Amino acid sequence: MDARISTEERTRKLDEAIRLGYSYGLTYPFIDDLMDANVLSDQEKKQYSDLIRFTLITESVPEWEEWTGKNAELIRFIHSELRDAFEYIKVLQQPETSKRFFEQSYVFFNSQEVDRVKDLCNANYTNEELYIPIILKSSSSRLITRSVISAPEDEGFHTRTFSYGIYNQLADDFADMFDDMKEGRVTPYTYYMNYHDKRSDLINPFELYWTVIFNLIHNVYHSDSKTREVILDRAINGLKRFKKRMGTKKYNKVMSIFASGNPGFNKVIQRMVRKANDVDFFDKLLRDHMITNLKSERKEQEDFIDTIETVRTQINDFLPVSEIGNGSVMREPVIDAANYSLEGDGKRLRPIMTWVMGVNGYGLSETSIVPLLRSLEYMHTASLIFDDLPSQDNAPTRRGRPTLHQVYDIATAELTGLFLTQKAIEEQTFLDQFDSKTVINLMRYSSQIAADMCRGQEMDLDSRGKQLTLEQLNRMCFYKTGIAFEASLIMPAILAHAEELEMEALKIFAYHAGIAFQIKDDLLDVEGDQNVLGKPIGKDAENNNTTFVSILGIVGAKKAMWEHYCIAMETLQEVPRNTAFLKQLANYIVNRDH
Repeated sequence: MDARISTEERTRKLDEAIRLGYSYGLTYPFIDDLMDANVLSDQEKKQYSDLIRFTLITESVPEWEEWTGKNAELIRFIHSELRDAFEYIKVLQQPETSKRFFEQSYVFFNSQEVDRVKDLCNANYTNEELYIPIILKSSSSRLITRSVISAPEDEGFHTRTFSYGIYNQLADDFADMFDDMKEGRVTPYTYYMNYHDKRSDLINPFELYWTVIFNLIHNVYHSDSKTREVILDRAINGLKRFKKRMGTKKYNKVMSIFASGNPGFNKVIQRMVRKANDVDFFDKLLRDHMITNLKSERKEQEDFIDTIETVRTQINDFLPVSEIGNGSVMREPVIDAANYSLEGDGKRLRPIMTWVMGVNGYGLSETSIVPLLRSLEYMHTASLIFDDLPSQDNAPTRRGRPTLHQVYDIATAELTGLFLTQKAIEEQTFLDQFDSKTVINLMRYSSQIAADMCRGQEMDLDSRGKQLTLEQLNRMCFYKTGIAFEASLIMPAILAHAEELEMEALKIFAYHAGIAFQIKDDLLDVEGDQNVLGKPIGKDAENNNTTFVSILGIVGAKKAMWEHYCIAMETLQEVPRNTAFLKQLANYIVNRDH
C-alpha cells in the first residue's frame, strides 16, 4: 500500500483483504476437503455437488431447503458460512471480472468433480482424461484468485498461469502420491504407478514435470537467473523432502519407475538431491512449520484439558471443610454452608494455575502445596459469597445452583464468607515444608491481595449508576479479577524463590489475562447461554453496571479482549519456563462459553 494513505484507509483495506482471504479460503475445507473426506454419504455428496453447481451457474446461493441425510446440521452451518462468504466476494467483484470469476470457478469445480469420480481400477483412461482436468483446475485456481482480488492482466500472464499451474499441480501430486494411492484417487502419478508396465502409451508425469520446468525457465521466464534458482530449488527440495519422508529404499523404487527413461538426466537430478543439504523453499518451510505448530498446539490442548480435569478432581476431593473440634464457638450450619458453596461446579482455575506453576514449573511437591490450593479456593469462594449478597450483586444463582444467601440466609452467608477468609489464612500456616520466612512473605503478599480484592469490589459498588472511563474500568477489573490470577502465579513463585524479573513478567501476564477474562464475562452476560453459564444473563444491565460492553460496545469489547490476550501471550516469552499451560489458559479465557 502507498505509504501516504491515511490510517483509516489502510485499516479499511487490511480489513477487506483479511475478510476476502477468509471468504475465499473457506472453499477449501468446506468444498474440496469435505467432498474428499468420508463424511457425507454418496447421496449427500450428490446433493451438495448440485448445490455448488447451481450457485456457480446462477451466481446466487439458493435458500436452505430440506436435506436428506444424517449431516443436515453440518451442511446447514456450511451453507450459512459459504453463503456469507460468497456474497462478500460477489459484492467486491468488479463488473469486468465478475463473469470471469464465475466461469473460472465453475471450470475449477467441474474439473475437481471429474477427477473425484475416477476409479483407479479402470485401466482405460486416456492421457487426455488424465491430464486435461488437472491442467484446467491448476490454471483456473490461479485465475480465480486474480479475479477475486481484481488484479489486472499483464503481458505473458496466461502463459505463466498455464505453465506454472501444471508445474505446481504435478509437484503436489508427486508429494501426495502414496496418500492418494491409499485413498484410491486417480492422479497422473498413481495411475502411472499402477499401469506403466501395461500401458506404453501413458505419459510419464515425472518427465512431463521436468519438461514443464524447462519450458518455464527458458520460454516463459527467458532464463532469468533468479527465477531459475527459485524453480529448481523448489523442485529439488520437493524430491529431497519426499526421500526423507519415504526413506531411501522406497524413494529409489519410485525413481526406478518414473526416472528410468533418461538415466543421464536422472543421475544429475539425484546428485543435486544428495548435495542439497540446505535447499529450502519458503512456502514449504512455512507449511512444515505450520503443521508442526498445529500438531504441537493440539498436543498442548489435550494436555491442558487432561491437566484441568485431573487436578480439578484432586482439588475437589480435599476442599470440603471438616467439622471443628469440641470447644469451638463456630456453629455447624456455617460449616455446612461453606461446604455447600465449595461443592458448586466451580472451574477451580486459580488453584489449578498454582498447581501447574508450583509442580510443573518450579518442581514443588504436590503434597507440600495442598494447603495453598485450599487457601486460594477458600478465598475465591468467600469473594463470590460476598459478591452475590443482596447488598452487592444480588445474584440468585451461582455455579448452576441457588446462591448461599438464598439457601440459608443473609447473615449465615456473611458469616460463611468471613469463615472461609479465615480458613484461607489458616491453611497458609500449614505450609510447613517451607521455611518460616518464606511462608511469612507469602502470607504478607496474600493479605495485600485480599485487601486489593476488597478495593476492587468497593470500586464496583461505588460505580453503580456512574459512567466509568476505560482506565477506571481496567483498574477495577484488575483488582476484582486479575489480582487473583496474579496471586495464583506469584504465590508458588514466592515459595520457589523465583527471580524478581520472572515474577514481574507473571504479573503482567496476569494483569492482561485477568482483564481479558473480565471482558469475556461482560460479553457472556450479553451473548451467553444462561443454561451453560449456570446463572442469569443481563445482570450487568439490570444493576446498571459499567462494563466493557457498555463503554466499548460488543465489537469494541471483543477487540479490547483480543488486544489484552495478545499482550499476555507476548509476555510469556519473558518467563524462563514451559508456559504451554498458560498459553492454553489464555486461549480458554477468550474462547470459553461459561
